[in-house]
Amino acid sequence: MLRIVHATCAAAMCGLAFSGPAYADEPAAPVTATPLISQALTQAWQGPLADAPKAMVVQGRRATRSAGPNIGAVGLGGVGGLSEFEVGPSFRYWMNERFGVQAHLGFSGDNDFIGEDVEYLRFEPTFIVAIGDFGNGDVNIRPYAGGGIRVFRTDIGDFDDVSVRPAAVGGVEFGFRGVPRLKASAELSVSAENDLDDFNFGNGPSIGGVRFAALVHYFFD
Repeated sequence: MLRIVHATCAAAMCGLAFSGPAYADEPAAPVTATPLISQALTQAWQGPLADAPKAMVVQGRRATRSAGPNIGAVGLGGVGGLSEFEVGPSFRYWMNERFGVQAHLGFSGDNDFIGEDVEYLRFEPTFIVAIGDFGNGDVNIRPYAGGGIRVFRTDIGDFDDVSVRPAAVGGVEFGFRGVPRLKASAELSVSAENDLDDFNFGNGPSIGGVRFAALVHYFFD
């Protein structure tokens, strides 16, 4: 009886010993951890790619919620004289991150301008260059400077005159994250002095000199 038991154990051990090499040439069974590793590698690879479009700066545009300038958008608004009474429409367009164009058309008169006819008209198209963008994510401050011309028309009674002078401008544009399309500006405009010193303009605006104005623009895509 003991001999049979010993013989059976010995045969079983030999069978196990020879069964190992028999499986060596067979294809290995799939490792259950492979899908997990593959998923982790896929996420690690796709993560930066998924975030890349958000990090890219689109040429000629800023993010919708950015407080910075609205590049490539048309800005329409108004100008109001602070040093001399003046109101009218205004246009601004930033062609890229540095260069832009603008034009103001201001109407004015003497102290009785409200309710009376317009006596003075100022048209000032200028080319502007941004000095940079400062501030933080909530408020953007963009100083700029440039130059162009000032066309000033005077129409008082029988007196009509049009004066064209070179003009230099400097200002600051403010942007806010809460209203990303609306920009407020303060601007200083400088031109040559009046060429009609012998004419009494009364309380009306001067042709030349320094003018300080406030502006607001809403930018449309």
